[in-house]
Amino acid sequence: MFGSKVITAVALAVGFFEGTSYAGGDPWFFTADEIARTYEYQQQFGARLRNPLKREQCLYGRNEVTTSVQGREFVLPCRFITETIRQLREMLESGVAKYLFPLDVDQAVLGVPLEVWNKKYAKLSRQDVLPALLHEPNLVAVYHPAQHLTPVTNQTSPATEIWGLRRTVIGYYNGQTTQVLPPRSDGVLAYKPEGFHWLGGLTLMAHHLGELQFINGESVVTFDMSFDDDRAAAPPKGAVLVDCGVCFVRQ
Repeated sequence: MFGSKVITAVALAVGFFEGTSYAGGDPWFFTADEIARTYEYQQQFGARLRNPLKREQCLYGRNEVTTSVQGREFVLPCRFITETIRQLREMLESGVAKYLFPLDVDQAVLGVPLEVWNKKYAKLSRQDVLPALLHEPNLVAVYHPAQHLTPVTNQTSPATEIWGLRRTVIGYYNGQTTQVLPPRSDGVLAYKPEGFHWLGGLTLMAHHLGELQFINGESVVTFDMSFDDDRAAAPPKGAVLVDCGVCFVRQ
């Protein structure tokens, strides 16, 4: 499975840097130092997404760009790109996330309020839903940062450190400020809020040759963004893609 492949690859990279096993021998969790070092490796030497969104057309006064998902081209509003970048910048500035790669933030799951879905999109064919939704002002994205940060690090972090303590963030495409959501009533930190219809979303990956950039403090974050999860093998023809949110499968 994709998740186990990613975790195995990252664990090998951590082992290369550290000379020891990952945090506590549990392949799901990594220390803050392990994550930071592996992120540095990904930025400089890791693989890029193979079908990244290109922002170049937006920089020359155009309001739309042409992109694709699973080989099917469609028109994407530049506003979607700029609003997604704003959400990511706000997450990093707040400290709820630190890195754009699989051990922190590497996906955004898209959704719309249920009443909007039922009224405008429920009857659209699967291939037409995503292109239509990307123009929807009520569109939102949910992120689950730091799911692989070891809990020991969380417990010993400074009082001002929220990385790993809040693992559900919702971003809006109407200009509203990104919000960090509290734990669910049953204590679950990473979840998809109720009242929305959730679909597949974006794959994010930092790389120094990435197509997109934004300023975070005194540093520049360079990364790729794609509607294809092109780090994994393509699904068999006719397969139904099931959205599981931001999740990994560990074998």
